[in-house]
Amino acid sequence: MKIRTMLGVAATTLIMAFGVLPMAGASAASGSAAEPGASVSSTSTSGSVKTAVSSKQTRLKSVGKSATASGETTTFAGVCYNGFTSGASMYMTCTSDAAGYRVFLDCSNGLRYYFPTLYIGTWNHVMTCPAPYAAIWGGWY
Repeated sequence: MKIRTMLGVAATTLIMAFGVLPMAGASAASGSAAEPGASVSSTSTSGSVKTAVSSKQTRLKSVGKSATASGETTTFAGVCYNGFTSGASMYMTCTSDAAGYRVFLDCSNGLRYYFPTLYIGTWNHVMTCPAPYAAIWGGWY
C-alpha cells in the first residue's frame, strides 16, 4: 500500500511538473516583450544623483547623427561639452540656465532614446544603450 501511494504521488508530481513548465515557457516565448530601454545616470556638481530609464524611443532617420546634424532645433541657454563614447555608453557634461534641458541617446540599433528627467545647472551624464548595442552619440533637447 505504501509503495502504491508513493508511486501515485511521484506520478502526480511528474505530471504536474512537466505539464505546467512547458505551458509557462510557451506563454513567455509567445509574449512580445518590448525591447529594453536605455538608461542614464547623472551627477550634479553639488553631488546630487538622478537616474532614469528612457521614456520613449524613435527610429533614427540616419544612424549616427546628433540633434544638430539631423536638423532638429530647440532653444537652449547652455552648453554641452566633454562628450565621448565608449562601447555602450556615452558621456557628456552639460550646463544650463533656469530653463533646463533633457537628454537623448542614439544607439547602434537605429533607435534614439529620450529621457524624461529635467536638468538645471551643471550635470555629468552617463547614458547607456541596451545590450548588445553601442552608443553612437547623444545630446540634449
